[in-house]
Amino acid sequence: MPKRDAAYMSDQRESIARAVLEVLLEKGVYDTSLRDMCERADVSIGAFYNHFPTKADAIVAARYLDLTENNFLPPASNWREYVASIAEAFCSRDKRHLQRRRLSLQFAAEILQMQRNPQGLPAVYHVQREPMAANLQAVFERGEVSLPFGLERTVEIHAQIALGASYRLSNDLDLTVETAVAILEDGLAATAGLIRKPKKR
Repeated sequence: MPKRDAAYMSDQRESIARAVLEVLLEKGVYDTSLRDMCERADVSIGAFYNHFPTKADAIVAARYLDLTENNFLPPASNWREYVASIAEAFCSRDKRHLQRRRLSLQFAAEILQMQRNPQGLPAVYHVQREPMAANLQAVFERGEVSLPFGLERTVEIHAQIALGASYRLSNDLDLTVETAVAILEDGLAATAGLIRKPKKR
């Protein structure tokens, strides 16, 4: 059998990752088998393993694809837009966001049982934080925040605050999105050094 070129292999890997994402969003991590992934991607188990050594590696590739293609955090040029983009990404209860949150939480539980991070996981974290850093930098340049912890540290703090808000909403159905977002905004503002301009009289 002739060797496949790099472009073909890359395209097939992406095609499998896309199919894996579809089935994961429908069924979740626990109810998705390797067979489900292969059937959705229309590949054999052998072909699957040519691209992904484990099921976890395929899930990471699917999450990366989802984040890069679906405008995870749209550009924000001011503080209000910055907070709104994070609230939308981490605190929404619409169906698609809930499917993504289930996927993220279930996969986090899987990672807890592993000896090391799956291949590609740092890239997922990077693609989550990169737009946050760009947006926060834009807000800083407008003079709306002072960034007392510096940009990189503030981005990490904000990522953890946002993930905490997401986790809390996932574990308390009595908590309203409005309340969670208000608390989220307070945490973001305090750690970013939001400069509150005095109101005009």
